[in-house]
Amino acid sequence: MIFKDIALYLLTTRIGAAITQNLSGMAGFFQKHFSGSDNLRVVSIILLLLAFVLFLFLVVILYIKSLLSFIKTDISPSIHSSGEGSSSRLSDDLQNEKTKEEELEKELEKSRKLKIKEDIQNKQKRAQLKKQQEEKLLKERKSQENIEQIYQKSKIMEKPQSVFALKQSENRRKVARDFNWRTDKVVELDEISAGITSFRYEPTYKTLDSMTGLILNMFSRNIDSGKIAQTIKVRCGDNATEEDIIQLIDSMKNFISLSNNGKFANLPDAAYLPTPEEALYNLAEGDSSYCLAMLEALMNSNIDKGHNVKMVQKRDIAFMEASNYACTFGTLASLTDKHLAVSSFELAIELSPKNVNAWSRVADMYASTSFDSKAIWAYQNVINTGDEDIYPHQVANAYMQMAKFHQAQGDMAKANSLYAQGNEYFSSIGINQDLTGKEHDIINIIESKQKEDLPETINKLLNISRQRQASYG
Repeated sequence: MIFKDIALYLLTTRIGAAITQNLSGMAGFFQKHFSGSDNLRVVSIILLLLAFVLFLFLVVILYIKSLLSFIKTDISPSIHSSGEGSSSRLSDDLQNEKTKEEELEKELEKSRKLKIKEDIQNKQKRAQLKKQQEEKLLKERKSQENIEQIYQKSKIMEKPQSVFALKQSENRRKVARDFNWRTDKVVELDEISAGITSFRYEPTYKTLDSMTGLILNMFSRNIDSGKIAQTIKVRCGDNATEEDIIQLIDSMKNFISLSNNGKFANLPDAAYLPTPEEALYNLAEGDSSYCLAMLEALMNSNIDKGHNVKMVQKRDIAFMEASNYACTFGTLASLTDKHLAVSSFELAIELSPKNVNAWSRVADMYASTSFDSKAIWAYQNVINTGDEDIYPHQVANAYMQMAKFHQAQGDMAKANSLYAQGNEYFSSIGINQDLTGKEHDIINIIESKQKEDLPETINKLLNISRQRQASYG
């Protein structure tokens, strides 16, 4: 079959025609030159050989051509399949990329939902915290109101006679008298000749810094500290605590005592300091800056003295004195500058860590500036270390303040117990009792003449014998 195809191909192609033509030409050529029989036989053989060679050559060409065609048809499907594989891989890559994008979008959506959820939770927490703070403030306010109600009830129970006396004020004698509370002696005033009648008392509460002039005036009249404290409490009402009043009276006495004992005159820079007279004049007007300048110089002198002393005992004494001066400084400073007062009381504790009065005073300052945790810590230290016989009003004040704290916490049993302990002392000294009608009249007269009598008041205070001055603790 193959040979038939080859023969047909030779006959139908130009190659076959060319070969036939060439063979004819060659036959003619050989016939012309080789006319002999022998020669013809040789030529025929040669021609047959040539034809056979040509035949073989054509067979080889066809075989190669068919082989090439077969190889081509075999390669094409593989190339096609390879192209399909590449296309398939590209499609898979696109699908994977799309899947990744979808997963990323899902993650982003999930994170957005989590963030929204966290924001909602944070808002709820803030709202809850705000609500708790408001409830705490409301609770503290109610606790304070409860304590004030207890306080007012105790005052009402303690002063039935003074209220009765106040109602009977119109029936009192019309002649004004100076009542000496320390000796219970009634002395006629110069106002008798002026025909001044009894005053009718109408309470107007004042601030503690406006009471310094009255305190100095009452000092000059030798009125005892308990009655002065009672008077100032009546004048100030809730504008000043019992402890603030007692501490101010003690500090003013201490300053006068230091002045009369020459403590300021012996300072190295005494020439540059105000005089005690100038300091007391300004203090009577509520300005304690002159007193503070003198006390600061005295503190610095004692601190330097303590640093220069080698004996531990003498150094501790010097620092203890400086600590006491710092307490006096802080109480006078608290009239106008709470922060300066806090610094001075902290210095007092640093100089003498066992100074109970310094702990009591710094606790009061912390409480007045809303440092609740520090105030509680300091008050507790006063209760733990203070001897009630030596520091009675400091310990009593700590009990009263801690009662407010426990009541704010809802521990009414503890609050009532502490309040009773603190109030027992202040009730015993009568600081929360009202003045009688006569005493109100006398205080009104003293205040009306206070500025006019100030020069004489200061002169008396700075010339009182040292035996009649309270010694500085």
